[in-house]
Amino acid sequence: MLMPGFHQVGWRHSRQANSFALARCASSRRGGLHLDASVIAGSATDPVPMIARLREHDPVCWIEPLDAWIVTRHEDVRSLFSDSRVTTDPRVYQRYRELGDPRAAYWLSEMPFRSTHANGESFGRRLVSAALTPRAVARLEFCVRDVVEQFAAPLRGRTDRVDLIGEFTVPVTTTAIGRILGVPPKDEGESYFRRLAVQATAMIRPFLSERKRQRAECAAGEMAEYISGLVAERCASARDDFISDLLAANSDRRSPAPTEDITRVIAGLICVGTGTANVAANRALRTLFEHPEQFCLLRGDRSLLPNAVEELLRYDSGFMFIPRYVLEELTLRDRTLRRGQLVLLGIMGANRDPRVFFEPDRLDLRREPKDSLSLGYGMHYCLGASIARMQLRLIIDAALDFTPQHARLLEGEIRWSEKGVMSQIKSLPVDFGSRP
Repeated sequence: MLMPGFHQVGWRHSRQANSFALARCASSRRGGLHLDASVIAGSATDPVPMIARLREHDPVCWIEPLDAWIVTRHEDVRSLFSDSRVTTDPRVYQRYRELGDPRAAYWLSEMPFRSTHANGESFGRRLVSAALTPRAVARLEFCVRDVVEQFAAPLRGRTDRVDLIGEFTVPVTTTAIGRILGVPPKDEGESYFRRLAVQATAMIRPFLSERKRQRAECAAGEMAEYISGLVAERCASARDDFISDLLAANSDRRSPAPTEDITRVIAGLICVGTGTANVAANRALRTLFEHPEQFCLLRGDRSLLPNAVEELLRYDSGFMFIPRYVLEELTLRDRTLRRGQLVLLGIMGANRDPRVFFEPDRLDLRREPKDSLSLGYGMHYCLGASIARMQLRLIIDAALDFTPQHARLLEGEIRWSEKGVMSQIKSLPVDFGSRP
């Protein structure tokens, strides 16, 4: 459960959705800087140098092909997380469009995690926070641990090539959120849920082709209807799952919300609990393989795992940018950000800012990156941060067990997504049988 990105934004640029990918570069209005479009597209395998250049020479940069601001310094990103003049609500955005699929529009257009600062904390955040009791959190860890073991066990003893995404992180994250919510385990319902979760979470990517967007919207609408059925069942008979926890928290409210709003809360959690968690896990495993000395350090001292999770999220969480929308005109470093504009908060730039972190481009699993912004800040700090950390810790812990010490990442064979600000890795091939 990491921070949501562009999910259910319904955002589409006035130009063709993939036109940016054809552009060689984008110029800022100051300093003559050029930003390689692949950094925005997410296809750059190493965006750090370009992001660093922006951070030092044009930290509040207007990108013409996207009609968007990119903010890359830690100080500025942190301030915008708490600034009442920007919002997570995409309906403010000047190019916002409604969802096309009728079912998706019904269930997702009024997402309960969307709110302007003027309205205070969103209904979704209040409800989930109330439902996350210590007992519920303990049960969630038991569910995630069981799912991780389910998919880690077949990988132990393997000596061939393994795609850690297809065989581990994707099935773990999609199955885990289903188990947490109360999807019946290990039956047709669970496989159906996993398929819909994979398809629906494509909506977190803003630059989809029309065909892929329609498919994602259809899956999201179908997913919401499936969840609506589970909510109805729990209303009739509560169980030991998080849907029941949400319903109980809602009933304790002075003015309980309708069950449709509970379904909308859960639909939002699915996008956050699958797509974003999967991205973070993929990047963490890739980072460890790219730093064998740190991987070896962690193998020898599992007590470093909690700290390692924090450092891996800081070093590369898979999130280069988090969207915000200007609610009220403001000035930042002599640049005027106008109402309705899109602002991309540069999480990678902030987490690699040398003003805050010593030798920020060096991975150090003993580091205590207390100022990392990977899980947000202030009122927009991820309400599921403890669950996100727990899930990533269990995934890495299992990987330490089933990956041989001589296993080798086939870096040249990684498949990358060519679209999406989350810079997605589509496959993570590792040779389990390689020898030094």
